[in-house]
Amino acid sequence: MPCLILSSLSKKHIELSVAGNVFLSLVVMMVLSSVITLLILRKIKLDMGTYLPPVLFANTGNMGLPIVYYAFGQDGLTLAILYMVCTTFIHYTVGILLFNIKNGPTELLKLPLIYSTIAGLVISFYNIELPVILDRTLELAGEASIPTMIFALGYKLSEIKITHISRSVLFGGLRILLGFTFGLLVVKILGIEGLLASVIILQASMPPAIFNFVLAEKYNQNSQAVASIILAGTLISVFTLPFIVAYLLR
Repeated sequence: MPCLILSSLSKKHIELSVAGNVFLSLVVMMVLSSVITLLILRKIKLDMGTYLPPVLFANTGNMGLPIVYYAFGQDGLTLAILYMVCTTFIHYTVGILLFNIKNGPTELLKLPLIYSTIAGLVISFYNIELPVILDRTLELAGEASIPTMIFALGYKLSEIKITHISRSVLFGGLRILLGFTFGLLVVKILGIEGLLASVIILQASMPPAIFNFVLAEKYNQNSQAVASIILAGTLISVFTLPFIVAYLLR
């Protein structure tokens, strides 16, 4: 994935205003989703540390990038990568803090994608031309990342079994519903239009990220419940995403 990030970001000039809009829209959507989800959790008396992260953090990598690439091509993929990086940044800070852990920033520094993002943005901002052989190598490795991510997603999901079906469907569906609804609302409020608006809405409509399970298991939350929500949300998205893509491409 680092090669895909570096190759995509370095080929397209990205303005700071675009990056700012992506990050701001993501933060606003997460705040709104948090309010709704916390009210539901309080009503049915469930643990925030287990059930809030799967609703907040979507699968914008393994699932989001291939679907955005299919729908909007290379230009859309570049914006989707920017969205994914912003999501990952928040996931490794706020997301880990939801488990009452204080080493989120330390974990963030261990991610190769952070450094490939910085390198890609620097190359983009300063219009640096990479040597042809390096550019082609990064491009080929990046293109190989798309099918690899799809395979990895399928492999991970094959290991998950659903428990508490109604609860899993509720929170898996809530992730998609809130993401799509607040995605539409936020791009309108912020005046974001065109391809960027479509990418934000589509990425916001993805099912729960598999990494939610990794964090839940690492920090002793109910990882089985989180895994069930991820699988339920992914199965639901099989039916919702075609309609969302068709709506955005209309």
